[in-house]
Amino acid sequence: MLDISVIIPFKGHSRMTLACVRSLSAFGPKVREILLINNNSDDASLEPIASYASDKPCIKVLNYHQPFNYQKLNNWAVTQSTGKLLLFVNNDVELVSESAGLIERMAVEAQKPATGAVGCLLLYGDKRTIQHAGVFLVPGGLADHLYVGRPYARAIASGGHSKEYPYDITLTFPVTAVTGAVTLVERTKFDRVGMFDERFILCGGDVDLCIRLDTAGYQTVFVGQGFMLHKESQSRTGKPIPHSDFCYSYLSYKQKYDTVFGDPYLPRLTQGVK
Repeated sequence: MLDISVIIPFKGHSRMTLACVRSLSAFGPKVREILLINNNSDDASLEPIASYASDKPCIKVLNYHQPFNYQKLNNWAVTQSTGKLLLFVNNDVELVSESAGLIERMAVEAQKPATGAVGCLLLYGDKRTIQHAGVFLVPGGLADHLYVGRPYARAIASGGHSKEYPYDITLTFPVTAVTGAVTLVERTKFDRVGMFDERFILCGGDVDLCIRLDTAGYQTVFVGQGFMLHKESQSRTGKPIPHSDFCYSYLSYKQKYDTVFGDPYLPRLTQGVK
């Protein structure tokens, strides 16, 4: 068993949430606990999840009846957890057969003294298109996902030897940040940097966390080999990103973006971009 607390927030979407949890059991390691954080679900959507968890000691359904704030919700969930490692997972993520062994490799990396947050390759639900292969900073202080929207097969075939795909996503390498959709970090390091910044509401807090970990001396790492699926934002379709998230993101990201060399860890994507 790995000493991991898996934290999965949800509001409704019982079928998708249960698909996420079942896939962790099928293709992930045995973990200390899986905490399902109910954020104002109605009774009809909550019942199947509560029923599924009722006879599984390692799965707990906890109620967080506050207005949605990704950072506040996850920080609160951490205070309810007990694992040495924290695995933040969106309920629209699903493990598949290609995910087997991936969390174990991430856990090895996360426990290295100099490592902070750890992420992995995420494909869209079609299993052909890349959604996330690490996060890099772009001119103006914004951020983007490596190879987002590009064919997975072409990225693999290139092996990091082409202008279009200058980095090999089968390898493990340092990045500025990883997406909060799947992030693994040691509790002590998470606590040391002050957890998620609760000024963020919806987006940007994940990258900000990685930047603060990096500033404290803990390198963010992308772990290659294998992937998970991310049916991105299905649980919050139509909800606009608050303007304040863009403001706080800019203030955070500009600390690490070098206007001469581009992103400090993936400069071949941004060097010379104006």
